[in-house]
Amino acid sequence: MKNKIIKLLACALALCLLCGCGDWEGAFEQLNAKLNHGGRSEAPPFGEIEYVRPDIEQYRTDVEAAEAALDKGDFDAVREYVEKCYDHFRNFDTMYTVANIRSCINMNDEFYAEEYAWCNNNWPATQQLMEQLYYACGASDMADRIEEEILWEGFAEEYAPGGESTLNQTVVDLMETESRLLNEYRSLTASPSIELKDGTEVDYGSALAQLQDQDYRDAMLSYYNKYNGKFADIYIQLVKTRNALARELGFENYQQMQYAYFFERDYSPEDAMAYLSDIREYMVPFYKEYMETQPYSEIAYYDADEEKLISAVKTAAHSMGGKVEEAFEFMTSGGYYDISLSSDKAPMSFQTYLTDYEAPYLFVDPVGDIEDIMGFSHEFGHFLDAYVNYNAFETVDVAEVFSQAMEYLMLFYYGDALSDEELEALVNMKIMDTLEMYVQQASFAEFESTVYTTDPELLNADFLNQLSLKLAEEYGYYDGENEEYFSKSWCDIVHYFEMPFYIITYPISNDAAMQIFEQELTKSGKGLETYLEMLPREYGSFVETVTEGGLQSPFASGRIQHVVEDLEILLDFSQMAA
Repeated sequence: MKNKIIKLLACALALCLLCGCGDWEGAFEQLNAKLNHGGRSEAPPFGEIEYVRPDIEQYRTDVEAAEAALDKGDFDAVREYVEKCYDHFRNFDTMYTVANIRSCINMNDEFYAEEYAWCNNNWPATQQLMEQLYYACGASDMADRIEEEILWEGFAEEYAPGGESTLNQTVVDLMETESRLLNEYRSLTASPSIELKDGTEVDYGSALAQLQDQDYRDAMLSYYNKYNGKFADIYIQLVKTRNALARELGFENYQQMQYAYFFERDYSPEDAMAYLSDIREYMVPFYKEYMETQPYSEIAYYDADEEKLISAVKTAAHSMGGKVEEAFEFMTSGGYYDISLSSDKAPMSFQTYLTDYEAPYLFVDPVGDIEDIMGFSHEFGHFLDAYVNYNAFETVDVAEVFSQAMEYLMLFYYGDALSDEELEALVNMKIMDTLEMYVQQASFAEFESTVYTTDPELLNADFLNQLSLKLAEEYGYYDGENEEYFSKSWCDIVHYFEMPFYIITYPISNDAAMQIFEQELTKSGKGLETYLEMLPREYGSFVETVTEGGLQSPFASGRIQHVVEDLEILLDFSQMAA
């Protein structure tokens, strides 16, 4: 069965192809990327990492000592204190990450919830101290020597006297407001409760795990009715705060700032909107037509525990070999992952990085069936990228190519870890998931773009709910019945709150991942070869990385039409295989 599925898909897609159907923080990362990464071999198991609240006052003292050494012209002392300040910064970043991970593992852990909140609140101050150090060094008579021997090329010009710090008090105040709102959001999601029909107040997550059918839907609606307004209030305050922050930094709005300043994208919001327009025009009609066949009713959701997930991904990583296998062994031997099934976990999946130990960390909140294998393989793609490139900071769009392509590639390498029936189900899930991803993530991207460019006086819970329902209708995934769910479920999208304007990355990066999938289908090992050639991140931008890797830009004319044609064939043949 395994060979039959892959051969059918390969033949189908080969036919298609043959027919021709086709900043300061950035500165810190630049310096960090040049450091000698030698500490990974000594990284302790994650469970042995001790959390210690960072000492900001000592950090401030060392910045002041560096300034004093600059005034005296004592270059050796300057080097010593700059290195101490980097140690403080890296330690803060690491402890912040540890607190976040342990808080996500158990959202009811009050200690780590408080420590995460403390780190979140004090993060702007750590950034401000680093800028203070940079500008002091830039104003020194030793600036050129500091650039040559301590910091990075171009530093002296970037931080020359007369330059204006981006982190003025207004910016810091706005960042602190954003941190406070994010803490409120985390607190709201930590342990929500609902009232059952009999009047009993119960934990929402635990209740859902035990309910089915109409009782399950009733519980969800009870949750949305209770919390939708609270989420809307936090979100609207975040939007206003972030837009004010963007204006203070010289941008028209926060969307522009995120594209240019945070994500450093080599495409514009206008390019993204044109891409979404193509999805509306070419993908949505096919999606609507296909979903009328009720394809999910034919899929079997086999149970999968933690052992099953580990076995599947381990088998695939071993078959791929090299750095893929090495990264997996580092992850499992050091306990740098959590894929356990627990109602106490944060409802999200992510990969993060422990800077002091040069160690990526993988977190998945599973549901208990084989679909979790896709989530695990996705985050492992991120883990591999961070492991090989020491958490290279270049565009997240490239990072998503590696994670989404890993989902596709592993379908060819699970071997005997999955039965024929399980692999068949997983292949079908992944291809249908691709179709749904394009449509739903495109609508989510349009949602936040609309919100951030709307007159803030018009924003309220009703506006957000109506927009959510309108887009669900226009993109074709509103089922015509559960209006309240499709109106209010926008508040489940963690990225809206914690990583705005990340969402557009999913469909755009999947375009490149699909091309890698096509290569693997048409010639065994070719997709993996392309993936590994791109992995070292030799180019600084997304489109350049993709095109230099021999793939087409997602913004090339006709790309969405090509993806639709691929999906039409792949879905048709996967149904034949079933």
